[in-house]
Amino acid sequence: MKKFTYIFFWMAVAGAGFTSCEHKELFVCPPTGNIPARVIIHWDSVPANQLLLPNNMTVHWYPQQGTLLASDMSVYGGHDWLYPEVYDAMCLDFNGNSSLAFRSNGTREDFEAYNIRMTGIYNSYVPQLPGGEITVAEAYPYQWYIDSRSQTIDTHNWSEKDTIIVHFYPKNVLREFTFLVYDVIGAKYMTQNGGAISGMSGSYYPATGELADLPSTILFQRVEAIRDAQTSSLWTDQDKALFTFKDPNWANPDTLIGWTRDWVRGKFVTFGPLDRNENRFRLTVEAISTAKNYYHGSWGYWYGEWENTVASQIDSAMGKHGTWEEQLAWRERNGGYDILLPNDRRLVIPDGEGGNRTTDGFIVNVDDWGEIIDVPTTGNGSGAPGSVSPSRSAIMRAPVNTYATIPDFVVNGIYKEAAPSTSWSRIFNEQYVYKPESGLIWEYHPIKYWPTSGEIDFYAYAPAGIRHFVTGLHDNGDNLTDPVLEYTMPYKEREEPPPGTGEPPSPLMVDDKQEDLLVAVQNRTSPQTSPVPMNFRHAFSRVTVKARIDPNDSHYRIKVRRVDLRNLYTSGKLKLNKDNTDPLPAISTGIPMEQNVSFKYSIDHRVPGATLWYDTTSLACYPFKLASPAISIEDEYTTLLRNDDGIFVIPQEILTDNHSAIYVEYDIYSVSQANGEEYDTSVQKLLPLQPGFVFEIGRQYELHLNLDVP
Repeated sequence: MKKFTYIFFWMAVAGAGFTSCEHKELFVCPPTGNIPARVIIHWDSVPANQLLLPNNMTVHWYPQQGTLLASDMSVYGGHDWLYPEVYDAMCLDFNGNSSLAFRSNGTREDFEAYNIRMTGIYNSYVPQLPGGEITVAEAYPYQWYIDSRSQTIDTHNWSEKDTIIVHFYPKNVLREFTFLVYDVIGAKYMTQNGGAISGMSGSYYPATGELADLPSTILFQRVEAIRDAQTSSLWTDQDKALFTFKDPNWANPDTLIGWTRDWVRGKFVTFGPLDRNENRFRLTVEAISTAKNYYHGSWGYWYGEWENTVASQIDSAMGKHGTWEEQLAWRERNGGYDILLPNDRRLVIPDGEGGNRTTDGFIVNVDDWGEIIDVPTTGNGSGAPGSVSPSRSAIMRAPVNTYATIPDFVVNGIYKEAAPSTSWSRIFNEQYVYKPESGLIWEYHPIKYWPTSGEIDFYAYAPAGIRHFVTGLHDNGDNLTDPVLEYTMPYKEREEPPPGTGEPPSPLMVDDKQEDLLVAVQNRTSPQTSPVPMNFRHAFSRVTVKARIDPNDSHYRIKVRRVDLRNLYTSGKLKLNKDNTDPLPAISTGIPMEQNVSFKYSIDHRVPGATLWYDTTSLACYPFKLASPAISIEDEYTTLLRNDDGIFVIPQEILTDNHSAIYVEYDIYSVSQANGEEYDTSVQKLLPLQPGFVFEIGRQYELHLNLDVP
């Protein structure tokens, strides 16, 4: 069970007097108490044909006194430990939805989920609504599960032997709407399509189920064109029956020619519509075509000119009580869709074939690690050090990430208009990108389109799941300063010694959630005709370890039980700046953009501009996961780790004041022909690392331990 508490970053939020946690930043905290709690999560309330289980669920514990606590669990629940306190609990999919963010000042009532802001061609070319609306991304994936019912849990009178059982019944609080536009001509020229819906709420308060009253325009991507719609094999007999119910003449070309032409249909999800006048509701369909050998955008708008306006159809779909059953009943009466509209030549796609195909994705490459370097130490180390820690529990290390193993990544993009303009905008903001099931192009939603001029800087890290320990990918609010990625290694829960023994507490240790962090930068002028190449580099240093026995001690046998790297930094900031000079300088001042371009490491760690990682803090212990609990070593160097195992270290310089060292524990056995192998003694050693030595980004290092018999 991993524990979290929320760090809410103080930010200015327009029109709101609370703090903001911009996306999903977490900080690991120690166990919270000694009262066992069992959480059971039920999914019976979600219809089986609509259920798409998330990777995990998070429980929020809101105490009457103190700070909000949170625990990640499996989708079916888990166990927790609580202090004596009165709690209110909430269970939600906190980690899954890549297009939702959260903010709060720590109370249950003001905890808010909201759609992140989004920019796209809609903002540049579509006339904005009177009074303006913020434009946000559609929630993706298209479900967000939460049980926010108020549950009072009083643990004051519970003993450590009693287990509190808490039940949750999550539901999907997002509403999906479908639409169809008929009488469209030119669907065969449509290549990439999207849309927008205004008048929706982009914010939701789970504690009350209320929507924020600030209207938002939601950009969505699930739009498809259907050529010669009525002859398409897409329609089942049931579909045709629904359209016949809506209009008996829908299939008759003599009475309603519009039904027999091309159609455009789509879907979008939202927290719900706001109760505004119907002119606030505008459906926009965006079509990109290949007319005249370049990409041409076309837009169609629908307000309230018809008897069945966008607003009235959304209202009918919501029903009196807002239930799913009411929405299904409305679709049965409305041709199978929530919103059904004639085109009336509002969406006109120009004729023309061919042209350049723009990109809607990324091509990914992952660089190999750099050469292996020996790590120098100063002397053979002392005997038993001043403190000996209890043996650690088993730790499973994450393997090296390669193209084959990373499933996804997160990208930011800064668009800069062509000179002499200095205008810029965020075209990608913590965008989730995932590996395709087939092919080479990595995909994302909603799709963005290239502006007609200017350039875009892309900044990415992988895998996306590592974001739990990335405390921010900050672009500094301008287009001149390179973004900075902040990272903190995850820690194990500290094991305290039994009281009265006089033993010191165990050191702070890096936990098993440590992963191989990859980063990539890229710059492309706009527009482009091919996918964006993202050439990922390893952002950490990788360290392995081998050991041997002094050849003069051949009548002894040594079995290594533990090896740690002690007093190394575990937190820092990484500049995601580009190194695009050709040839590259001897000292890297940035991350190479191109594939197969060698990463040039810093010759002198103190050279200005050569250090990509900076502001390193938080000294702790990096423990190795040995191949077995006790490894016998020979007079030749023996690897102590499983294949492809090791630890990932924040790149840094070894400083004298930090007392960085290799800590090793091993048992000594005497070996004789008469008595065989007999235990002799145990040894703990500290081997200081050489001050001035640098762990550099993207390189591999190997510890060579020469162990003797004192």
